[in-house]
Amino acid sequence: MKVRSSWARMLVGVLALAFGLAMAAPPAVAGQLPSPKPASPAEATLTAAAGARVAAMTPAEVQAAVQAAPAAPSTSSPSFFKTGKGVAVLVLIAGGVGFAAYSAVHDRDAVKSPIR
Repeated sequence: MKVRSSWARMLVGVLALAFGLAMAAPPAVAGQLPSPKPASPAEATLTAAAGARVAAMTPAEVQAAVQAAPAAPSTSSPSFFKTGKGVAVLVLIAGGVGFAAYSAVHDRDAVKSPIR
């Protein structure tokens, strides 16, 4: 394809330049890392106090604290397709596929196109 007018050539050049700059910008920005912020004095004091308290605990206190801690949530949930929403999704998918198959078969006679 040959570009004949000068404004079209200029437009193509501007678009090529914009595309090149857009592709070059992400690698240039990716090299800059944020500087880590120093810990505040309150955070340092709290961490030191927590460490000292844990170090002073007896084994019986540690065992009691571990048993009193909330249990992790159970990850053994039923499969999605065994729930009510999952069954509804499967029914909708099956209905859509069935309707598409039905429409594909029965639309051939209804469409009167000069191409067919």
